Amino acid sequence: DAVSEEKAVVHGSRIIDLGHFNKYFENCSNCHSGPLPFSVCDEQRHGLASTFYISCPFCGHLNKAETSKQHSSGNRGPKAFDINTQVTLGCLHAGIGQSHMNNILSCMNIPTINSNTFKHREREVGKAVEAIAKKSCEEATNLVRTEIMTNTAECNEDNLVSVPCSFDMGWQKRGKGHNSLTGQAAVMSLTTGEVLDYTTRVKVCRFCDYAKRNNAPVKAHDCRKNHTDSSKAMEPSAAVELFNNGPKYNVKYSTYTGDDDSTTEAHIRQKVGYKVEKLSDIVHTKRSLTTRLYNLKQNVRFPNSSTLSQKVINYLVKCFSYAIAQNKGNPEEIKKAIECIVPHAFGDHTKCNISWCGYKSDLINYKHKTLPHGKDLFGESLKKALNNLFNDYCTETVVNKVAPCSNSQRNETLNSVVGSKNPKIRFYGGSDSNDFRVACAVAQRNQRYAYVDRTLEALNIEPGTFCKNYNKRMTTKINKDKDRKSTIQFKRQRIQKHLSSSAQTARKEAKEGTTYQTGVGLNLNTDTNLTKTNLGKGIPEPEIQVNDEAMSSEQFKEIENIVPPYTPRPKVKKIQFDENHNYNFLVFDTETNSTGKLAEICQLSVCDMSGSHMFSEYVMPTHDIDFYASRVNNLEIRTIEGVRKLFKNEISLPSIPFCEALTKLERYISLSIDRAKATSNKPIVTVLIGHNVATFDTPILLRNAGESFVHNLQLMDVWFADSLTLFKELVKCQCPQLMNADGTFPKANQSSLYEALFEESFNAHDSLEDVLALRKMLFSSKLELSIRTIVDHSQLVTTNHAVEDMEYLDRRYQNMQTFNEIMFNPRTNKGFLTKNITEKIAGAGVTYKDLNEVYIKYGKDGLIAILSKPPSNSSLSSPRVTRTRRILAAFVDHFTKKIKS
Repeated sequence: DAVSEEKAVVHGSRIIDLGHFNKYFENCSNCHSGPLPFSVCDEQRHGLASTFYISCPFCGHLNKAETSKQHSSGNRGPKAFDINTQVTLGCLHAGIGQSHMNNILSCMNIPTINSNTFKHREREVGKAVEAIAKKSCEEATNLVRTEIMTNTAECNEDNLVSVPCSFDMGWQKRGKGHNSLTGQAAVMSLTTGEVLDYTTRVKVCRFCDYAKRNNAPVKAHDCRKNHTDSSKAMEPSAAVELFNNGPKYNVKYSTYTGDDDSTTEAHIRQKVGYKVEKLSDIVHTKRSLTTRLYNLKQNVRFPNSSTLSQKVINYLVKCFSYAIAQNKGNPEEIKKAIECIVPHAFGDHTKCNISWCGYKSDLINYKHKTLPHGKDLFGESLKKALNNLFNDYCTETVVNKVAPCSNSQRNETLNSVVGSKNPKIRFYGGSDSNDFRVACAVAQRNQRYAYVDRTLEALNIEPGTFCKNYNKRMTTKINKDKDRKSTIQFKRQRIQKHLSSSAQTARKEAKEGTTYQTGVGLNLNTDTNLTKTNLGKGIPEPEIQVNDEAMSSEQFKEIENIVPPYTPRPKVKKIQFDENHNYNFLVFDTETNSTGKLAEICQLSVCDMSGSHMFSEYVMPTHDIDFYASRVNNLEIRTIEGVRKLFKNEISLPSIPFCEALTKLERYISLSIDRAKATSNKPIVTVLIGHNVATFDTPILLRNAGESFVHNLQLMDVWFADSLTLFKELVKCQCPQLMNADGTFPKANQSSLYEALFEESFNAHDSLEDVLALRKMLFSSKLELSIRTIVDHSQLVTTNHAVEDMEYLDRRYQNMQTFNEIMFNPRTNKGFLTKNITEKIAGAGVTYKDLNEVYIKYGKDGLIAILSKPPSNSSLSSPRVTRTRRILAAFVDHFTKKIKS
């Protein structure tokens, strides 16, 4: 490795192999005294490695201390430092070059690596990677060959086994110029998905080009230039080479799947010494059909016909996909199914098969699922054009090629891996670097990240613990991602996400009008005031102007003085699972005498994670149980001989005062913590968890209990959690364990979830039954939820935060009462304000009286400003309440009518 010519000044950071470096300080190489102090007198740098000179305090001898191990990089010459080889392999692996690596090093104040050192190490590493890649291809070929011989025992007179494969070419240039200077091609197994063989095509060589330009002799170099024809000819050329290489490994690629974008098939038939059958890539076929449909939409007009919209095109392509997939391996049935696509879309079901045509089974109510409004397409001109287009896919040649329903997506995946090692935004094709990077991609495809370890071992370099562990972790991640993305559930979610995104984009573009288009700005009248409302077709809205610049900040602050300061809801801090803590979950629930803020607890129940320790007490409230609460929990209070007694379902229940129940609850929590401490040395975090407790049970418990109880919970480090957020996420992602028998998913309420998990119901609205059911759902169900999952997704909050949230909810409740019966009816949820908007206004600290005073003093503009502008005492950019014109207009109309009356 090249030695730096800079004057040695020991400063900055270095990369040091600690195990290797420490041995130099054990004793002096001259007097053998030790240990030596770390006192650097001088430094000699070799790329990222350094040789430090350490002065011996006993004899003054200068000892050498190298920061990295060395290895032989050839038959002769000095040894190379491991760190330089490792960082070069890292660059190839990550898809970056010397300058990018130096950018990283310089930011960390580490000496950079010069181009000579990097290039020498790149050639060393590259050849090792190429050997690993080629060996992995041979192993993959032998594995497939053995597998086929085991299953079919077919082998011709030349000892060649027929291997089905996929083939594709990739180029290292963006755009459609088809003039890339480099490219790579690969033959991949249809069964294992591994690369069986690969090759590259390179049109330039910097060494050869330099010699030609300067009329000088070409110096010895590893020339990789192997193609002189056009870039388009690379694919047939590479295919012929790879298919002719097959017999070297005792195989022949008798059947291959590829796209239909080149004349590869014709070249193979002419230049390969055995018969090869070509199959069409179904994905490329669908893509070409989509392109032809869009071209038809753009280039042809169909009067008095349905619009060939994106939705219609997607429907036709989907039908084409189903026609092939449902009749895989049966060309005749595929042909019949494709011939039915256009007639079926236009309402002619004569030739449709009852197995897939819904019209055949329900003549009256049938509607197309994905055609616009479920209606048939119409228009003879459109029908004729579509029939002509789909007839091209009904020929015997085409249906035989698509019948196996195979694809070359594995080759596209390989090309994307090559693109990560050999990015198209940079050019490495002038030297052997291009081939090295392609080899990295092939090796990674076949051996995952383990190829890095094997490459280092081939160079006599120990990969190390961190390297091996990371590569193992990444290999596991890739395999899991592959399994996850191949599931039907993932594919359905991906389709649904795409449809949702497309619909949202279409709505926005329709509202905005033309905002981006080729040449749209050439003749644009810049004097025109384009606003959000007149960009589109102009949906009529109330005459309310929301203009943040029309009112000065001083004037707005003057208006704000009338209303209380903005009081946002306390933000929930995201709590992540900590493996250094032991989580002691206690499931709790309450039954109350009413549903409002003034509710009192009638029953309080808690159980631990095991279900073996329970606490449940009935509590005598100071007020009677209202009709609505009693109808739900079946609790009622009767006065017998002057004594109030608690009844449930006509049975008298023993009850205690609330203060006594709290004392027992504190003792129960304390004993639970002691039991948890006895089983673990980790710090205990006790969590009171319930279903939908964040806005009801938790505030009611804390509100009724008072400061002393809150203080004791804080001393015991008790947290609160809500399982509703956890189960909402599980339902949203359509967790398979929650699927009902009819294929639907339950609502996020506890009863529906329990029934979906255990196919039975429980006695809801009894707090003890509720906590036992929730405990079973969380800790003993087929969901098999880990503690990490529960902690990360149940919105854990401290007792202090729960108190702050309760106080916020109390303030909001008081403010909401001022709107009742005037703008909002809480019993019917009717009025020109919805419950959500009323809660938002009240939560911002604003009452009806405040809005009335603002309107009287500042009129319409003041009212709109206080509702639509961000509060000045907050960093929020969103409005205090809303900027929706319809709602603002309703406010203005209400107060205008009130003043007039």
